[in-house]
Amino acid sequence: MSSVPIAGERVEARSSRFWALLTMKITRFIFPAHMSADPLGISTTNIKAWYVPWVRQDEHLPMSHIAEVSHDRGFFWDSISVESSGGLNPLVIDGVPKGSARRFVDFVRGAMNVAPQATQPLSPPRR
Repeated sequence: MSSVPIAGERVEARSSRFWALLTMKITRFIFPAHMSADPLGISTTNIKAWYVPWVRQDEHLPMSHIAEVSHDRGFFWDSISVESSGGLNPLVIDGVPKGSARRFVDFVRGAMNVAPQATQPLSPPRR
């Protein structure tokens, strides 16, 4: 059930530490991947290596450039992929708990489906 996002509302998804432990991803166990969405766009924060935590990758995708939101459902954890209209370098986060992934995808799809407000023409009506 998609709801229309309210200005200032924000939703976050984070990879599970338990998933990282079971899949032996030490960096994700220490520094979980984060993905957040608001009515303006989607942002991700990923630290690539646990031994250099000051080197991280922050990405932002404006809501107007989102082409598709993919929600891959697993048995215990889900994956979220957000593709841009350009098609290069999708934003991906793995090992997200099911409830968090569902809320995130519903929020983004609701924000994508919001139609712009129709404006009244500036010229006076014809007689």
